[in-house]
Amino acid sequence: MLLKLLILTSAVLTVTAQKNLAKFGTANQSSYFDISKGKPGNAVNPPISNVFSVGNCTHTKVYNINQNETAWWMFNIWDTAYITEITIYYRAEYAYRMSGFKLYVSNTSTIPPDGYLCYEDSGNDTNLPNITQSIPCYQLGQYVIYYDTKGDNTSGPIIELCYVAINGCQKNFWGSNCSKSCSENCIDQHCYPGNGSCVWGCNYLNSICNSGNRTGRNCNKYNLATDGSVSLNSTRSQIASQMNNGNFSLCSKIESPGTWIQIDIKEPSFVSEIFLIICDSTTKEVNHTIYASNITGSRTNRTLLYSGNITGIADIMIDNIFRYLIYELSLHDDSEVEICEIGIVGCPPTQFGPLCTKLCPVNCSGPCHLETGHCTYGCLNGWIGDTCEFDPECYHRAEDNYVVKCLPEIYKVNPLSGPVNGGTLVTIIGQFIGNVHDNISVDFDGVRCNNVTVQTPHSSLTCYTEKSNASTTTVIHVSVNGNTSNSSNFSFTFKDPEISKFAPQKGILSGGTIVTITGRNIAFEGNNRYNISFYDNTNRIECSLFRNTISSENIKCKTGISLVSRNMSRLQVVIDDLTMLTFNDTFRYLPDPTFTLSNESVQAQQSGGATFTVRGKGFKNVEKITVDRVDKPCDVPEDTSAVCETPPKLKNQNNSQTVYVRLDGVTLPVIIEYVDDPTFEKFPSVYEYDKESKIKIKGSNILNGAQPGDYSIQIGLDGSCINLEITMQLITCLPPKSVPRTNQTDINTVYVIVSTIVMYMFNRKKLECYSNFF
Repeated sequence: MLLKLLILTSAVLTVTAQKNLAKFGTANQSSYFDISKGKPGNAVNPPISNVFSVGNCTHTKVYNINQNETAWWMFNIWDTAYITEITIYYRAEYAYRMSGFKLYVSNTSTIPPDGYLCYEDSGNDTNLPNITQSIPCYQLGQYVIYYDTKGDNTSGPIIELCYVAINGCQKNFWGSNCSKSCSENCIDQHCYPGNGSCVWGCNYLNSICNSGNRTGRNCNKYNLATDGSVSLNSTRSQIASQMNNGNFSLCSKIESPGTWIQIDIKEPSFVSEIFLIICDSTTKEVNHTIYASNITGSRTNRTLLYSGNITGIADIMIDNIFRYLIYELSLHDDSEVEICEIGIVGCPPTQFGPLCTKLCPVNCSGPCHLETGHCTYGCLNGWIGDTCEFDPECYHRAEDNYVVKCLPEIYKVNPLSGPVNGGTLVTIIGQFIGNVHDNISVDFDGVRCNNVTVQTPHSSLTCYTEKSNASTTTVIHVSVNGNTSNSSNFSFTFKDPEISKFAPQKGILSGGTIVTITGRNIAFEGNNRYNISFYDNTNRIECSLFRNTISSENIKCKTGISLVSRNMSRLQVVIDDLTMLTFNDTFRYLPDPTFTLSNESVQAQQSGGATFTVRGKGFKNVEKITVDRVDKPCDVPEDTSAVCETPPKLKNQNNSQTVYVRLDGVTLPVIIEYVDDPTFEKFPSVYEYDKESKIKIKGSNILNGAQPGDYSIQIGLDGSCINLEITMQLITCLPPKSVPRTNQTDINTVYVIVSTIVMYMFNRKKLECYSNFF
């Protein structure tokens, strides 16, 4: 008898965030920048922000780049938990210090980490990581470890985490808020937070394994017997139905000599294992014989799978296709067998993979292999290939390779243009475009595309353009084993790029200035095609390309950080590695702005639109000052002040909210105290008055978060009230001296405008009377 102890393979379940586990543990880190500042616990406490301070963020020690030091931040959850997602807020404008970081979930505090690697940044300094990331990581563990060995160009690795949320559920709990208890039948009572299913499987001694067609020691295998029918050469049908119901603790005792059991799984299917639980009270001398057949009740047309003694749990490994399982017992008058479970591990004939979640190829003749999905019993309609993916009209077999006979077809090309110097990585997607053993060539009307690499057999390849002698548009040709594509639907354009200017020509030391580079033929679509930098005689500072900011004649980049004020004398743009454009002009790095901070918070209406003033120095050094969630940039009337608008209040949050003023690479948090918007009473009837009568508009909270100068009252299309007098409950003003214009279908309407609030005060009937007073 072949018995096998099973090893669990866990399935990833996509779930929504549960509870922030950062409240249930302690944080530690590799070193301290200052023993009293930049502490590891700062990362798990509010504010939820990228704004850096040593009181709100972590900060490890600064090492020289040559010291080969590592940096890490670790959170120790007090007990094992199932983690679903980890959210990171790194220090604003310091993404280059994140480059190359790794994130682990582990059951030990070992450094280097020996647990599960949830995420590893590419470490590509031209494509820096986002400073705010939510990283899925479906793992059991006790430690979350942020680990960095890379560092940047000037120093060793430094960790500056401003906020970390660790979402998941603690041991024994699941659900959207981790309030439901895991089943006691789960091994170690661990279950997935999303649906409560057992992480390590079921405890077979007390488990019920009847959900999702499961069987096996840990309820982690697909059971074909669940939907099958059980028959027994006995009148005790209730006993028969208990053998495949998944309740391992509910067993059936059989004492009659000559008893046999048949399970019909409905259609011939691939089976890899027979799983049996036989109670220990079973007579040891009984012989258990198991057959497979495709004919019901057959005693001749059947295949022997197993014969021998069985007690306890048995995993009988097989490789067979059948419909009927026949189980015969050699019982005597004084013997008995108690069967608790018969599981048939496999997949329905149209499915394969773990828990049968994948579909077999459509051209398979019969069931496909459980693990690979290969069409074991051949293909329908003459198709060929392991998964019957090749049409015989276009492919023939040559030793271990399938050689294409049809002409290559091109469906998509990306990108469609590049510099005349070449070096552009081109991806071509289509059909019949070859495999690794084929003779493949690509040319653009005679200009070769070299280093052809098959990405997906017969459907995707890449190549690098060589130099073109002139700016021109060419037709793309793919040739496979001498067969060349004959379509002219796709062309590639070679361009000769040139820079004419860039702006602005100044920015602050902290970088973040958006520079627009203008020229001719300099815009090329695609990722990782540009390397942009400013140079002086001794230094290079990168200007990172802005994604999705490429237009026909310009590209945009964001300046990097400079440690001191300096004049960069040269802009260099490298495209596709082989084209280097140089433009000699000055970009000045100027001091960062400084701020004169006030302890008083800013008051603003909930609808936003009020103005507040930021005071300090160096605001003219910044290209553009903005406020999050406000479209209009701040006004900078002088170098020492910036006038900005408040954004609307975020719903379902406290009235005291922090908004962020962005000054290129510098971020300033400003606390806004939101107050109720003003409300106004509508006029109850036609408002009649003489020329000297004041218009009276009643309301409440009129000066909440607003100044009298924030108000304007408009009448009709071009009339304004004069001599405004405003209190908290009343606005009075005189009408204009002449009748304001109105459109043909509308009326003279009084608008009360408070920041972004507009209220209509007159209706159509009031227009007639209103116009009679002038």
